[in-house]
Amino acid sequence: KGTRKTIPQAVFTFLLVPCCLTMDFRASPLIANMSFLWAWNAPTDRCAGRFDMPPDLSLFPLVGDPQKGATGNFITLFYADRLGYYPHIDERTGRSVHGGIPQMGSLKKHLDKAKEDISYYMPIDNVGLAVIDWENWRPTWARNWKPKDTYRDQSIELVLQQNIQLTFPEAAKIAKVEFEKAAKSFMQETLKLGKLLRPNHLWGYYLFPDCYNHNYNQPSYNGSCRDIEKRRNDALDWLWKESTALFPSIYLNSRLKSSPQAALFVRNRVQEAIRMSKVASDKSPLPVFVYARPVFTDVSLQFLSQGDLVNTIGESVALGASGIIMWGSLNLSLTRQSCMNLDNYMKTTLNPYVINVTLATKMCSQALCQEQGVCTRKYWNSSNYLHLNPKNFAIQTGKGGKYTVHGKPTLKDLQQFSKKFYCSCYCQENIKCNIF
Repeated sequence: KGTRKTIPQAVFTFLLVPCCLTMDFRASPLIANMSFLWAWNAPTDRCAGRFDMPPDLSLFPLVGDPQKGATGNFITLFYADRLGYYPHIDERTGRSVHGGIPQMGSLKKHLDKAKEDISYYMPIDNVGLAVIDWENWRPTWARNWKPKDTYRDQSIELVLQQNIQLTFPEAAKIAKVEFEKAAKSFMQETLKLGKLLRPNHLWGYYLFPDCYNHNYNQPSYNGSCRDIEKRRNDALDWLWKESTALFPSIYLNSRLKSSPQAALFVRNRVQEAIRMSKVASDKSPLPVFVYARPVFTDVSLQFLSQGDLVNTIGESVALGASGIIMWGSLNLSLTRQSCMNLDNYMKTTLNPYVINVTLATKMCSQALCQEQGVCTRKYWNSSNYLHLNPKNFAIQTGKGGKYTVHGKPTLKDLQQFSKKFYCSCYCQENIKCNIF
């Protein structure tokens, strides 16, 4: 539904330079010739089935319904109750589930059940994404602050029950080691099992990595991840080495609506994920698929404006992420009106922006990378975006909802790409990566 645009030969020749003049690399595309992947992970089948109003998902090559009954999706999202016996404490009732704290869970029983669940939800090993959404506790002891501090409290209590002669500080020290060891085992062994059973899927955990930069109410907010949080992410090197993809989140609170602070919030979160993607190998980094929402987290029926999309999707694309996963709750498809609102939003705002950045990304990749890499900001903390020049391009919706793109890039357009972006190479066995 989008018109393919190629760069004029004379312009292309003018810009032709050796690919990858930097030491910066990105993961190869999950789908060939698709430098940026768009995925849809929202329960919008109801709009088609109940109201005969299917949203236009033609721009999203990967679609997965996160509802419990859905199987065989290209994106499988494993919530806490869908993959094995995940030990956790119910946040509403305080009841321990499958042991509560990780130390009290049975890893063997969990993995046996997880094997069954993977076979059920992923009957065929297609190329796709497998995302584990475990949010009840965090594997880093210090990050289990309120209300998650109950995991620390119960861990310390367990140690004191087993060693009544210990002081509280002594018990806390032991509890930290035991908790983090058990948490690591559950997360690491689950990834190993998933990769063994469904190797064609890319496996990782939702919201990992995170950098906890939510202090955007402060006047001096610059979005940066605190050094302590970077060190804590460094200590999770075992997780980045076991994962085959990273899935950070850039969901926006309405306080960031139409705010430059939103760009700072997103920019630093995605950049931290890019940093962690290179822990195992600088030259063969993990793909980073960024979870975004079309609405605000606290106002679930208010859609993001184009400016908000620039601050979220635009930031992720310009930093060299591998793709965007649009997640949504049942609120998107609850009523006929909500389906109409979603359909209108996608036609007028979301899809035209997706086309815009997709074409701009493709053009830049052709010009600077000969399609052997992706364009990445020269200065990551700048506000340069991969957008079509509105003076030279127009995206229109025609009959039947088909999109058409009118225009072509000028030499000046491509020079702007070259001025603000460089090529991050895909380093593959069959592609020579020129490093100078």
